[in-house]
Amino acid sequence: MSGTEDLLARRRGGAALAPLDPAARAPASKVAVLACMDARLGVEAMFALRPGDAHVIRNAGGCVTPDALDSLRLSQLRGGTREIVLVHHEDCAALDEPAADLVRCLGLLAASPRLPHRDVVRGFLYTRGGELREIRPGRAETPS
Repeated sequence: MSGTEDLLARRRGGAALAPLDPAARAPASKVAVLACMDARLGVEAMFALRPGDAHVIRNAGGCVTPDALDSLRLSQLRGGTREIVLVHHEDCAALDEPAADLVRCLGLLAASPRLPHRDVVRGFLYTRGGELREIRPGRAETPS
């Protein structure tokens, strides 16, 4: 059985999908999360997200790329998000220094003229031990 067939078989035994509510296109929290695509990261579980809570954008490393900026811009303009949460993680195959890249990416977001809302941009490093540590450039790190 292929991986896709396995996923579909698991889906057949799962709960019913809720229909899409056209009136609920904007995330309730007004937050967009940009995170690494690593399958070990359960972003929804990490922040206790339910459907409709936040936009979740994933790519290799959770890096601020032109495509990620396009998605964040659309999230803000069409989805009404006002805050950005950036998540990098230790033991990342895409990044040699995830904490340093997180600081770099936070700077890119804060300086991007393409984003209409840059007032609340926060970055977190998910550790090998399962801790979520806030990285604040120029400030002490905060465990979450």
